[in-house]
Amino acid sequence: MIAMLEGLGADAIGMNCGLGPEQMLPFMDIFAEYASVPVIVNPNAGLPLEQNGQTVYPVRLPEFISAMEEMARKGARLLGGCCGTTPEYIRCLTKAFRGKSPVPLIKKHHTLITSGTQVVEFGKKPVLIGERINPTGKKKLQQALLEGDMSYLARQALDQQEHFAQVLDVNTGMPGINEPEVLARTVETLQTAVSVPLQIDTADPAALEKAMRIYNGKPMVNSVNGKKESMEAVFPLVKKYGGLVVGLTLDENGLVSGVSEELTKNLETLLKLAKEYGLNLAFVLLPG
Repeated sequence: MIAMLEGLGADAIGMNCGLGPEQMLPFMDIFAEYASVPVIVNPNAGLPLEQNGQTVYPVRLPEFISAMEEMARKGARLLGGCCGTTPEYIRCLTKAFRGKSPVPLIKKHHTLITSGTQVVEFGKKPVLIGERINPTGKKKLQQALLEGDMSYLARQALDQQEHFAQVLDVNTGMPGINEPEVLARTVETLQTAVSVPLQIDTADPAALEKAMRIYNGKPMVNSVNGKKESMEAVFPLVKKYGGLVVGLTLDENGLVSGVSEELTKNLETLLKLAKEYGLNLAFVLLPG
């Protein structure tokens, strides 16, 4: 959730209602580790109880303030209260923090993608990406795409997940189909069939936008390169919908390989335009 909402450009994220301060404290540790934006904490005054036919909240004011002070020490910056709290709780909360400075915001450098239920982090260990949902050289897959046979694609996805793929590449680009419609339908189908994140793989900006719009989570986008038309098509969509984009060292002069001045120039071009669109890019150079 942190990765997805920050990717979408949220100014602050956090927790509201449902739990008391004691139950929220462990989640605050996760926010402290991964969130780069201000964290909001608005707990209930404990978990609700039924007493004599009425709903009551068991956390008294001193206990509530003590827990919120611990939240602030862990990095929470916007503090309040939800069910069971009263104006007196908020007055005392304000008094307890008047004149105090929040923990400084620190930019976290986690490279994350997500499905609706799973997270994959890049940079710590190898990530296995399944590449079988790509029609190039695959006659059965081509036929399934032409016929709209989504069950075949779901089986391909499940098989890759069962063989430990952590991310699935999804490419439906081939002659004779409406790629924006087919890619969106494929993404929608696969999200119900597998739990791993998807890599949306297309050179069609309209297809990319349609797929990103319905994606549940923070997707991986394959790809952008140093050509001006590629950057101007892909970067605005990554900014709008959130996502992790794969950058290729490719420009108008072809593929750039090997450590060289030309490679440095290509990367600088990608970084410069990404920054103009409000994106932060980090590069990992892969062998070959």
